[in-house]
Amino acid sequence: MIDQLKKHIAEVQRFSSEDPEAIEAFRIKYLGKKGLLNDFFKALKDVPKEKKREFGQQVNTLKVAASDK
Repeated sequence: MIDQLKKHIAEVQRFSSEDPEAIEAFRIKYLGKKGLLNDFFKALKDVPKEKKREFGQQVNTLKVAASDK
């Protein structure tokens, strides 16, 4: 699951667009009510204790990166 997060972080960092529709689709995909970030935050409760810290840090990194874009 952490690998998925890292893949999404890289995708967010590569994202660049001037098209308002593409930007809105990106926002909804990551930051929307049914977006990936919400899913990752929900999954946090199922992560084993020893991996929770790393998983949480990666989720926060993704959140900050998506918000900044």
